[in-house]
Amino acid sequence: MRRAEQTPEHSILIQRYLDFLRLERRYSDHSVKAAQRDLSLIDTPPGQVTTTALKSILAQRHAAGAAPASLARLASSWRGFFKYLLNNGIVEVDPTLGLKTPKLTRSLPKAVGVDPLAALLAKPLPQEFRFAQAHVLIELLYCTGLRISEALTLQAEALNGSTELRVVGKGNKARIVPVVDALQARLREFVEPRQIHLLKLGKGQGASLFVSAKGLALTARQAQRDIADHAAKCGLGQHLHPHMLRHSFGSHLLQGTQNLRAVQELLGHASIASTQVYTALDFDHLSSVYDNAFPRAK
Repeated sequence: MRRAEQTPEHSILIQRYLDFLRLERRYSDHSVKAAQRDLSLIDTPPGQVTTTALKSILAQRHAAGAAPASLARLASSWRGFFKYLLNNGIVEVDPTLGLKTPKLTRSLPKAVGVDPLAALLAKPLPQEFRFAQAHVLIELLYCTGLRISEALTLQAEALNGSTELRVVGKGNKARIVPVVDALQARLREFVEPRQIHLLKLGKGQGASLFVSAKGLALTARQAQRDIADHAAKCGLGQHLHPHMLRHSFGSHLLQGTQNLRAVQELLGHASIASTQVYTALDFDHLSSVYDNAFPRAK
């Protein structure tokens, strides 16, 4: 399929929307670039776009072998764009209202067992800074349930011994997460190796809590590599990804408390339906909540 050619006005509207996603909705660079690719497939001025035209693009992508998840993301990008235009009075009709995409089977993220994680976290900080930092990151993600993007926005002031962290998550929504004693101790332990690393680079104290080999803010891609490599060196026995730690936090907390609402708040989910899928709720949990809470069940 040839790349769509857009009018200058069309390109300006798309850029405004992308800036909106980046600055106001706080989307990651990866998400913004994905939205830009999806919107580049529309070569008609927004006011002239029809549902039929959008369906045609989806059909062509499907025929070219696009996966259902790819088609769903494509339609989602379009819906967001036209909702933005509609809210700003740029268009009067939303052509995405009649779009349908294949239903997706939502696969559950994997969790790491309590005992393997406890064994890993019981190890002392490694001498090499890269792996010492990865160890702290693993503890932070597991103890708080933060997304890796949220963790990497934390500043050095998080090392000051606070009992809570304020983070800004998806949709520019702020939440407070507690810092348990074990995590506080690990952060205090991280102060010295972090200072030594930055002083060797002549970087002073640095603003970001987690830093790269060059003393710059650590990227998500590098954090993923460091966490995976450190877990492998520690003999975890499975590939460790930051999101697995978030899911492990939610799953283990839910198993211990069966308080779905609390888990939703700590994970920063807008909908409790997201929490149900994310934490792999089983029937035993639901039955227990029902038996303990519903009057007619007693």
